[in-house]
This record gives sequence, C-alpha cells and structure tokens, in this order.
Amino acid sequence: MQNTTTKTNNVFLNAADAAIVVTVNNVQVAAVYTADALIKVFLQHNINVNIDTIMCSSSIDFAEEEGFDTDSCAHNIIDEAFDVLS
Repeated sequence: MQNTTTKTNNVFLNAADAAIVVTVNNVQVAAVYTADALIKVFLQHNINVNIDTIMCSSSIDFAEEEGFDTDSCAHNIIDEAFDVLS
C-alpha cells in the first residue's frame, strides 16, 4: 500500500504572459489563465496541495509586470484553486 502522506511532487508556479505557468518535477506541464484550469492541471498531475512542495516565483508577487491586470491577480487564481483542492 502506498503511503499517501509522502511528498511526491515538487511544483513551481510562476507568472508569464498573463498566465500561471506550472512546472512539476522540473517539467513545464501547463500555462493556465483561470483557477478552474489550475485545478484541472493539479488533478491531472496528481498534485496534492496538502502534501507536495509547492513554490511560487517572485513573478507571482509582481504579476502586473507579467501581463496581469494587478499584482494580486495571480495570487487570487492560485488561492481560489487551493481553496477548492484543500
């Protein structure tokens, strides 16, 4: 039986061209524009927000420089997705 409390993924999120770019275990797997799309990527790649290591680039903090309307837009997308997934 697999231990479900063991971390299995290293996930990196950064902002680029008004999208959240998702990298899993050093492989870029998606660029998404909505929380729903981010949820689908996390589910497709078996990413567990409670167990896996998830890190955000500073580009998430300065999302406006990456094409988002405001600096908080990228965080809002991530927060909305995590609320559903946790």
